[in-house]
Amino acid sequence: MRLPSFLLIAVTLLAGCASQQREPGGDHVPYRPAVTDVAEDARSLEQMLEQDDFDLPRALLLFSEKYYPEYSGTRHEVDVTAKLARFDEYTRQLRTELNRDNSPRQRVRTLIDFVHIKLGLRFDQNDSRGENPENLFFDRVLQRRYGYCVTLSLAYLVFGQAAGLDVSGMRIPGHFVVQFQDVEPNGQPYKVILETTDFGDTRDETWYWSEHRFSATSVENRVYLTPLTDREIFGTLYNNLAGVTYVRGNTALAVERYTRALELAPNNAEAMYNRSVLQHSLGKDREALKDLNEALRLDPNFVLAMIARAGLLWEAGEREPARADLANAKRLRKDWPQPWMLEGMFAYESGQFEEARAAFLKALEVDPKFNSAHLALAELERREGNDEAARKHEEAAGVKH
Repeated sequence: MRLPSFLLIAVTLLAGCASQQREPGGDHVPYRPAVTDVAEDARSLEQMLEQDDFDLPRALLLFSEKYYPEYSGTRHEVDVTAKLARFDEYTRQLRTELNRDNSPRQRVRTLIDFVHIKLGLRFDQNDSRGENPENLFFDRVLQRRYGYCVTLSLAYLVFGQAAGLDVSGMRIPGHFVVQFQDVEPNGQPYKVILETTDFGDTRDETWYWSEHRFSATSVENRVYLTPLTDREIFGTLYNNLAGVTYVRGNTALAVERYTRALELAPNNAEAMYNRSVLQHSLGKDREALKDLNEALRLDPNFVLAMIARAGLLWEAGEREPARADLANAKRLRKDWPQPWMLEGMFAYESGQFEEARAAFLKALEVDPKFNSAHLALAELERREGNDEAARKHEEAAGVKH
């Protein structure tokens, strides 16, 4: 039996966030959010998205009004004027608090406390894969006080920018963070990255290079660690909207929304990868391969795209290029189960069953909860007549008998 060598190992769509690690200090005051002018009040969302930068708070509210009803099943009329007035009031409060600060570290602390203590915003740990639409729409996040990396970061941007701070959104592989810049009293520049899913924990760029191992080329191509325009931020929102759309069962519409994400941010390699996964599921392998090639041009170290392309090339009979992608993936991420899973699948389809077993077991050694490896081992064991061993792997993967 032939193993499905793309979606089985080609992970999930990229929209999730790293989980928070700690609880915020101080008293929780259930405020709601705030900020900016109404100069663009006559413009539609699509008209605003024609520009690089625009009235971000207004656009977020219009985005919610347009798309949230698809998931709520009810009308969602947003009183934009009233909400913007409320945003302005809270911006005034933040600005007043910032006026008491004398250093960048004090100002960044004030901003963090404003978002996570006064507004009470925190990471929704039940949605690390970004599948809950409640975490996608800014006004819903402010009301529920739960969100994920993109929408929590938007609170920093909406209120921080309106209060005069130099804050910007940045993509990190599978993630979204905020960059804060300022100047020390002695004139020295101050720059730090804020983990908005971890109550504003501060980190520097070297941590992200070490943790995610993206390429210098990806930064040169403005994929990662680069301040985004408002239009590019909306590219990320449409990427996540497409993911939610796919989870809800509308693959064709999800592809359209990934395409819209790429129109807004052509250098979003993750949206290309996501679209390629769906293109493959629709039998459009040529389009899928084109997206994967472009994603890897933007970031040559994009391991998930590398794995997906290897699977696609293998299915097309291009064995040597597939093995080359696999070798690169293993070199870059020996600590991931997916490259070992792919190696096992290649061996299985080549009739090298002991090599396949060893690779699947290695995937489980790396990640004992990697169910795809259990299922592959179950198939392999059943093929060899080891029904009891197969049943144990199926049970480990959550298969009920």
